[in-house]
Amino acid sequence: MSMYRYTARRLLQIIPVLLGVFTLTFVMMHALPGNPVRIYLGLNPSQELADDLIRQYGFDQPLWQQYLDYLGRVLTGNLGESFLLKRPVTDLMLERLGPTLTLMGLSYVIALPISLLLGVYAASRHNELGDHVSRFFGLAGLSTPNFWLGLMLIFLFSYELGWLPTSGYVPFAQNPVESAKRLVMPVITLATAQTATLMRMTRSSMIEELSQEYVQTARAYGLPERRILLKHAFRNALLPLVTIIGLQLSFLLDGSVIAEKIFAIPGMGRLFFNGITKQDYGVIMGMTLSFALLFLIGVLLTDLAYAYIDPRIRYD
Repeated sequence: MSMYRYTARRLLQIIPVLLGVFTLTFVMMHALPGNPVRIYLGLNPSQELADDLIRQYGFDQPLWQQYLDYLGRVLTGNLGESFLLKRPVTDLMLERLGPTLTLMGLSYVIALPISLLLGVYAASRHNELGDHVSRFFGLAGLSTPNFWLGLMLIFLFSYELGWLPTSGYVPFAQNPVESAKRLVMPVITLATAQTATLMRMTRSSMIEELSQEYVQTARAYGLPERRILLKHAFRNALLPLVTIIGLQLSFLLDGSVIAEKIFAIPGMGRLFFNGITKQDYGVIMGMTLSFALLFLIGVLLTDLAYAYIDPRIRYD
């Protein structure tokens, strides 16, 4: 029952956090120079048309009134309308949810097992050649910006070798082969930094566990090294890794914005980027709240996973 109470309490704590994100985003958005009406209408708009749009979207109201009006709509599940696309923000997000989830899911599925295997291997070969090579690639992955890696992949595999299309997205159900070809470079771009981060954390946690007395005792009893690594040390090293794995969700969300823009993937990240550049208030607010909610859910799931990994943790 304590687990249910803890979950309910954490869900309630999400509400003030989302309210804070909403308030901060609203204030920062309205503090930006420029006016979305002017951006939408161009350099020399009709003053009468501009005034009509300003009144229609409530931009002529005091800031506190705009805040309360929009907050009231959000509490009823209405994220507003895109100023530029003239469509509900919820519909725009749902249309672009599939490509984003596909990109993030594939990146996670690839990054997680590779990073864990490399991290365990590097720790088992501490200060040997395999450890040095793994650390080098981990540092290189962390030091390489996503946008630069994406552009280099396009240059190599599209322009130089001609193996892969430069951009675009095809649903898997429509054409599996073409879909896979268009996802290879975006997935590599997004998964590289995640793999490097998780690999380095796995290595550090495993090295710490392998130095503990229980590992030395297990070796003295003649247990196989593979059993010591996987059954004993790796299980105890998982707890700090779960924290990083959960927090990587936020980095995947950030990275998806860049990857979708570079590779012209019609996902939520690209919608968010276009909304920011055009000061589309509805899109910015809706996407910010959605990203914050996904991140908070990831943190909650991470906390709940602790009890299953380490029985000593209780939520009384």
